[in-house]
Amino acid sequence: MAPSKPALACAAGAAVLAATAVAGQRVGLGLALALLLAIAAGMLGGQRSPASGTLAVALALAVQPLLRDAGWVVAVDVSAAFAASLLAAGRLQAWSGVRRSLLAPWTLIIVLARPAGWGRALAPVTPSNRVWPAVRGIVLAVVLTATFGALFASADSAFAGMLEETFTADLDAADLTWRFVLALAFVLTAGAIARAGASDGATENPSRRWVLGRIELVIALGAVVALFATFVAVQLRVLFGGAEYVQTTTGLGYGEYARQGFVALLIVAALTLGVVAFAARRRDRTVRALLGVLCVLTLVVLLSAYHRLDLVEQAYGFTRVRYAGHAIVIWLAAIFGLVLSAGLSRAIARALPRLATALTFAGVLAFSLSNPDGRIAQRAVDRAAAGGEVDTEYLRDLSADALPALERLPPRQRAEVLPDLHAGLRRPDGLAGLNLARARAR
Repeated sequence: MAPSKPALACAAGAAVLAATAVAGQRVGLGLALALLLAIAAGMLGGQRSPASGTLAVALALAVQPLLRDAGWVVAVDVSAAFAASLLAAGRLQAWSGVRRSLLAPWTLIIVLARPAGWGRALAPVTPSNRVWPAVRGIVLAVVLTATFGALFASADSAFAGMLEETFTADLDAADLTWRFVLALAFVLTAGAIARAGASDGATENPSRRWVLGRIELVIALGAVVALFATFVAVQLRVLFGGAEYVQTTTGLGYGEYARQGFVALLIVAALTLGVVAFAARRRDRTVRALLGVLCVLTLVVLLSAYHRLDLVEQAYGFTRVRYAGHAIVIWLAAIFGLVLSAGLSRAIARALPRLATALTFAGVLAFSLSNPDGRIAQRAVDRAAAGGEVDTEYLRDLSADALPALERLPPRQRAEVLPDLHAGLRRPDGLAGLNLARARAR
């Protein structure tokens, strides 16, 4: 099925914005609009109605470049918006549908890598499909807007300055290549979303799934549960024993012990989800009971990881990695809570793919709206007010999101931190780089 003319127009608009208002520009309005157009193109090009809730979260994530200045947060938002759009266009009734939707970009690349794939991709722009009028309309629009824009610029210096800030470009070969690649990436984004909406939505046949026998699973899970229980017993002694117990048993300081193994505990929790997903195929009460115990013990492991991170933050303050670590631990704990609930309720089990994806993307949106750089800065301000040490070198690398909080630092630290941040705001944003965080910081 050929994509509709509105879908092609939105994809073309996303490509044009990516090449002109995203490349070479600051994070802001241009990126948000290009994302929204790519998502719209993908949804219009799909063959089924999108999931409204997931689509709403995807759109909210796509708007975040207008609100946040922190590049690392925007990168997470853009990735999550793309993934949420794929899932909104696909089917969420089963995990096979989630997997198929998320793999749509790779299947699109495979299709385009074949000689026949380009023919199918270019078929919608043949004259027989009457798309040439839309192409001619876009070309005419570019000519007219360029003409009238030049006239308006000559008539008003303020308007000319805005255009110069927005569309300034050094059009050398490398820059042209980068703009082309960025435009192509947004077109492929729209195509991947459309492909996710065009999949047949076939569900996985349970009878064809490989499932271990009951005896193997009971032995393996029993051993894992015993190992987890032993670890949890040690962790409980650490939680209640305090610094003296840690020093006596490990020879490490509390801060060093807290840093040790945090990432390993997160990997343990993530791998446990895979074990649960595989073993839950066996519909056996003993197996399900062992999985329930394993999930509860994993929640204690996550509590230990959270406690370790909290100790480091109390000693040294917030950083981006530590703030993101908190968010990951909370998300994993919520996912395990959902898995436990699914084991107790068939209704929740049937809705688990939708609930898990909704929880994940809502969590990413909440993470972005919490203003991570601003929270990091506020924690530093609180530490400084309490007489604690503040890493001014680290604070200088924060984004404009942190500036309102950093204005409340003591005079000495403020003099060390603020000049660099204010220097980054001297570059004008222009219309394409319009960003509320930077506007507020100014």
